[in-house]
Amino acid sequence: MTEKENHLPNLSSEERAHALELAMQARRRYAALKARVKSGELTFTDAMDEEDAKRILVTSLLQSVPGIGASKAVVIMRLYRIPKGRRVGGLGIRQREALIALEKNGWKLGSLEQRNS
Repeated sequence: MTEKENHLPNLSSEERAHALELAMQARRRYAALKARVKSGELTFTDAMDEEDAKRILVTSLLQSVPGIGASKAVVIMRLYRIPKGRRVGGLGIRQREALIALEKNGWKLGSLEQRNS
């Protein structure tokens, strides 16, 4: 690998400003999606199907569900062996199905929560 390949690309100030604007727009879309889940307008399952959700951390989307805070999100993540930094788009089919089933169950972990705490 040459020295030139190892460096970040040189961007003009216009290109840099454009990239920052795109990043800001993406963050706004992610926040809007989580707000729709929080308000009940969108279910967690439906949110996972949104294109923008693929880039959101699973813990972040879980915490946007009313009644799920940081602690319960950690329990859910451990229960289904979902790594802390996993994004919604990177969920395996079984993990995804487990989260959908949990939502259908009203987010009640029951005895599973006690076993995995």
